[in-house]
Amino acid sequence: MPVCTFCKNAYEFPKGTTVVQKDSSVRFFCSSKCRKNMEMGRLNKKVKWVRKSDIVKDEKEKREAAWKARQEIDKVVKK
Repeated sequence: MPVCTFCKNAYEFPKGTTVVQKDSSVRFFCSSKCRKNMEMGRLNKKVKWVRKSDIVKDEKEKREAAWKARQEIDKVVKK
């Protein structure tokens, strides 16, 4: 699965755009929104919608880690 160069989201391969530049570097974009923001020279750290998605990812990872820890505790208690 490629990862978007701008927003760092993983996406399915048939979707999105792959840009190969003259110096043979490859850039993957999940949407035209990401591609256009990169072309305009915007920094992904300053774009609000990218920061919001990073916060959501962090919260999701925390919930998954807590859920796995709870499963481990349940396994130990059941034995």
